Amino acid sequence: MALRRDEARRGDERSKTVTMPASNAVLTRARVARRYVALVLVVAGIGACVFSVLGTTGGVLGDLRFMLTVGFLVLGPGWAAAGFLRRAPAAHVWLLTIGVGVAVTLLVAQIMVNAAFWRPDLALYALTILSVPFLLRHAVVAQ
Repeated sequence: MALRRDEARRGDERSKTVTMPASNAVLTRARVARRYVALVLVVAGIGACVFSVLGTTGGVLGDLRFMLTVGFLVLGPGWAAAGFLRRAPAAHVWLLTIGVGVAVTLLVAQIMVNAAFWRPDLALYALTILSVPFLLRHAVVAQ
């Protein structure tokens, strides 16, 4: 009888020691950098929208509005998409970011031209509303 219990215990997974793998939630430099880029793009998108609402056109603030708007439109939608890549090399992440950002911006502009509805301010607001939640997610959960 004792022999049967020993045999039963050997095959029972409850009798084996369980070791947990090391956590991969370590904040590496790449993850921290991705978080900062996501946060900077959130600030750039919201700043571009604020400058657009205020109607800032000239001077230093106009130049800042231009840089924020172009920077966000080129990088924001792409970084929102590229943030879902896991363990991709930095070059791939940046290439996807710029490619998707330029493609989305050109696609939205082409749709506005074809529809004879040229409202770049509304396009900026729409892209910001669509991108910022994903950027904030990537700021919290960096891959």
